[in-house]
Amino acid sequence: MLLVWGSGLLSDVGTWVQLIVVGSLVAKSTGSALYTGLTALALLTPQGVCAPIGGLLADRYDRRRVFAWALCLQGAATAVLAVVLGAGVRQPLILSAIIVVSSTGGALGQPAFQAMLPDLVPPEELMAMIALSIYSWNGGRIIGPVLGTVLVAAVGPAWTVGFNAMSFVVMAIAVSLLRRAFMPPADDAADGVAERFRAGMRAVRRVPGCRLGTYIIIILNFAIAPFVGLIPIYARAIFHGGTGLAGLLSALQGVGAIAGGLFFTVLVGRHGRGQMVMAALTWAIAAYGLYALAPTAVVAGVAVVALGAGSASIFTACLSVVQRDAPAAERGRILSIMQAASGFCYGLGVLWISVLGDWLDLRVAFVVATVVSVLLVVGFVYSAPDWRAVIDDSVRHDGTEPALA
Repeated sequence: MLLVWGSGLLSDVGTWVQLIVVGSLVAKSTGSALYTGLTALALLTPQGVCAPIGGLLADRYDRRRVFAWALCLQGAATAVLAVVLGAGVRQPLILSAIIVVSSTGGALGQPAFQAMLPDLVPPEELMAMIALSIYSWNGGRIIGPVLGTVLVAAVGPAWTVGFNAMSFVVMAIAVSLLRRAFMPPADDAADGVAERFRAGMRAVRRVPGCRLGTYIIIILNFAIAPFVGLIPIYARAIFHGGTGLAGLLSALQGVGAIAGGLFFTVLVGRHGRGQMVMAALTWAIAAYGLYALAPTAVVAGVAVVALGAGSASIFTACLSVVQRDAPAAERGRILSIMQAASGFCYGLGVLWISVLGDWLDLRVAFVVATVVSVLLVVGFVYSAPDWRAVIDDSVRHDGTEPALA
């Protein structure tokens, strides 16, 4: 597990190096929130189409091999991106198209990786394992932007993105070195591709924890999380900063995410998962409003730390609930559906916020997004009054109350 986690941290660092470097290049050359958002959109939107395919693969073949081959595809596409940048190409549509191909590999492999995690640790340690993955991603968010800024100044953007391509290869080798297979349980009830996918959809609807956990992640990705992809244009348009400021804000969000995830994991044991998810949603929305109206870069940095803490806490809790409650034979498909929904909604979120930002003002766009977040959370709470009991595992997978001893 340490080998996979360590190589994953390297890959996460490379991903954040690429995101900040390419986003800052596009923000500088176009000055457009929409074009800057497209590079972030390209990173996650393929999840909406390809994650369900990855889920089918994860529930049919050795999950370790599926993940390793997907990493190889990501590495090859990212190497092409490095070559194109080296040739002087800065056209955002071309760069976004290459990122889409790389992200397709990630979308195909991520369900297999997530489905492997419950087989690596005991059930009681699953949320800590999810938190560790979140720490890896946000550790990359801290190191990546700073490293990216240094590497761009030293060797240029092409070789900097080439570092990310190398990180995928390293992680593929690490996964291949695992000595055991991760074969899914046999599922003879649904042999056809379409029927297997429909079975996964039915499982999401049938299992309350999977359904409600996915809903909360959708809210997070549609209204709150898109600010991450727009950090480069936010830094430039609001505070007239460049790659350095964009990298610093991204790193601060990573600091907040790691700190928030640690505190959240500790507090869950005292106050319950459902109560802490509600607290994290409230905290994140309040920080979002502060971020939208921040009068200085320092205040924006404080807001980003708080946003990182709230967002990571929400995601850690909800992903662990989905993994906890998903039946083993359908786990890959359920996780892929969750991933597809969150990726699709993140793409929509980046799109509508960036278009509104170009049309009116980026601050106005983030204020509107804050209001939308409040409305979505209120609607969710009133439409699912028992959601806290489900998140806390006070109800069974079929939705019935557990029998008292």
